[in-house]
Amino acid sequence: MGNIILKITALIFGIALWFLVISQKDFQLKLDAPLQFVKLPESMAVASKPPQTLPITLEGKSWDLIRLQHQFKNKPNVVSMIVDLQKAELGGTRIHLDSKNFVAPSFPDVRFVEPDNQLLFIDLDLDTRISRNVPIRPNIQFNAAQGYLLADQPHITPEELKVSGARNALTRIIDIPTDSIIFDSLYSSQKFNVPLDFSVLPAFVNPSDSTIQVSVNIQKMDTKSFSGVPVNLIGFYDKAKYYLDPDTVSVEITGGKQALDSIAASNILLVLEYNRFEIEDVDSLPPTVKLILPPEINRDMAIKAIQIKPEKIKLQKKVDKPAEQSAATAERTAATEQEKGK
Repeated sequence: MGNIILKITALIFGIALWFLVISQKDFQLKLDAPLQFVKLPESMAVASKPPQTLPITLEGKSWDLIRLQHQFKNKPNVVSMIVDLQKAELGGTRIHLDSKNFVAPSFPDVRFVEPDNQLLFIDLDLDTRISRNVPIRPNIQFNAAQGYLLADQPHITPEELKVSGARNALTRIIDIPTDSIIFDSLYSSQKFNVPLDFSVLPAFVNPSDSTIQVSVNIQKMDTKSFSGVPVNLIGFYDKAKYYLDPDTVSVEITGGKQALDSIAASNILLVLEYNRFEIEDVDSLPPTVKLILPPEINRDMAIKAIQIKPEKIKLQKKVDKPAEQSAATAERTAATEQEKGK
């Protein structure tokens, strides 16, 4: 029993001694440290796309490096390579990096190791900073629920986004898309906050916002009927000879309820062009429907169907009965006079 205790004690002391020796020895750790650009003058911007990280070698005690590596997995900025651009000039430039650029505030005993027989550097292209408004391109799909409809084009606010950055970078930007999103089964008008997709932007371009607001007009489908709506015959014709049969019809309009509520019979104009009967060589035609709607109503989206009963209108010619009777009387009188002369 005593031997076992001695062996366990010796093992513990051996492990403790090993940890003591290891903790006093310097080790190295390689990782990809993030680059941070600081003190860039307001009138300048980075026009190129430098690397986001740089492979470096660190040296320190084992325990410090173990803690650093553990924290680095969750918080990469615990170690950084700082690039000071305070004295930078316009155009292309190559910046060498060494221990002066290395920062690890929580690990003062960890050191940057200079590479053997090589220099660390990055290439930057600096340009004049400008600002401009870039159009926003919606990449969103809205689907109304069954029995409802999208009564207008979705309205985005704002329609443009202010961005700032290098002149030659901004001139290449055509628009900024939103994230690709689908909204299904909408029952009512709503406003949505939609993120913007900045993956298309060049590096170091700064947008003024990261989301836009999109308003959608959703209306319940409904049907509204109008009776006795007059049909107008237009064009050059003898109004004493021709007329339409019937000259009034019933109109049934299907669309969004709010849009239908704004329509009265006086907003419906039905017309037939006289020359169409001759050109198409028919005696009946469907009238052309014109809806006079308020400017805020999108007819193409808010109005789904217009049905006219009867569907076709006939062009009729009036019969001048008194004139026919006079002609017949004149013929009979002339015949009587001829008989008398004989």
